[in-house]
Amino acid sequence: MTRYAIDETRSELVATWETGYGSVAIRVAPLAASIPPRQRLALAAELSGLSEALWRCYTHPASAADSLEINTEGWRREQARNEFASVTANISKPNLPDGDGLLMVSYDPVEEYAHRVGRCLHAAADAVLTAAVVADVEAEIAAVEGAELGDLSGRSAQAVQLTRQDASPVQVAAANQILTDDPLGADELFLNLDPTSACVAAAHWLLAAAEVVSEMSGTAVTEIVVEADDIEALPHATPAAVLELMEIGLSPTDAVTGMIRYAMAVAEGEAPDVDDLRDKLEEADEKAERYEGNDPEADTEFMTIRLTTLDPRRPARDMLEDLLAGIRGCWLVYQEYAERPAGPEDDVSDDKLDDEIDTAFRNEVRARASADRRRLNLEDRD
Repeated sequence: MTRYAIDETRSELVATWETGYGSVAIRVAPLAASIPPRQRLALAAELSGLSEALWRCYTHPASAADSLEINTEGWRREQARNEFASVTANISKPNLPDGDGLLMVSYDPVEEYAHRVGRCLHAAADAVLTAAVVADVEAEIAAVEGAELGDLSGRSAQAVQLTRQDASPVQVAAANQILTDDPLGADELFLNLDPTSACVAAAHWLLAAAEVVSEMSGTAVTEIVVEADDIEALPHATPAAVLELMEIGLSPTDAVTGMIRYAMAVAEGEAPDVDDLRDKLEEADEKAERYEGNDPEADTEFMTIRLTTLDPRRPARDMLEDLLAGIRGCWLVYQEYAERPAGPEDDVSDDKLDDEIDTAFRNEVRARASADRRRLNLEDRD
């Protein structure tokens, strides 16, 4: 989202947002000396709130809700998204207190923040400032709409830092191409793409890598990353969970978005799966009873329950890091089982042998990922 702030030195309203490479700042408008400091800060705060409400429509699309029936969460999301068309009108002509001091307040965050911004501008009574703010808000709305279509260029690049409950086919296809070029991943996955969509592609490639290594080693697909953790410490819980979900028939999209939505709910203070929570509590109780009194520190650790394997503050980017670590784990196990020269007559330098094994891994994983590309449901885009 875009953060608005006051540059007190230059007496200007500025806007800043993060990208995959760093933060960007732009000048929105000069501020007249007649506008009190409190009003200036209020305008910046309400604009930041409006931006957050607009981008929430991107991160929490109606399409990701369970129902669009009236008064459901999906219905409310749909109503908020429909308010995009009225934002600038509400800024230009906001609800104001009537003669009795009563004020009409909207339950919809997009609509209400637009009115709040409008009331700040009404108090400032500066036509130049109002025009500049309206133009900047229009640019912000266009950025959200561009991100919804899978275009993360320009101002829409701030979506790279956000977690979305749904994946974009355009972005999944772009991530799939990056992984085709290098199955172990590349910085572009973090710098240029929606992380949820990148996770969908990474999950597909993780399964391809695990299947290749499973056939070579005889280790179950779902155990590959756990075995890799014995070779080199890596965050195996998330990739193992994703592999288990895909092994029982979920698509990469359903496996990824399901876990991400769960983590996003946890971040908002919810326990979305009571049965899962109950199972974790019972498991913790069993472990505590088994080791009761033997190790107080262990007791404390057993009674600490993780509601999700992801970081709820940044679930999509955290998952992407873990899935790429899982692919690297497959690469480590592949190296362990790769055939080595049997004798001096087959002597090959270590560096050359490592390069050959690395090339073989990448080629085999590419072939498997290409053969099972249907898992990504990208055929309609070809």
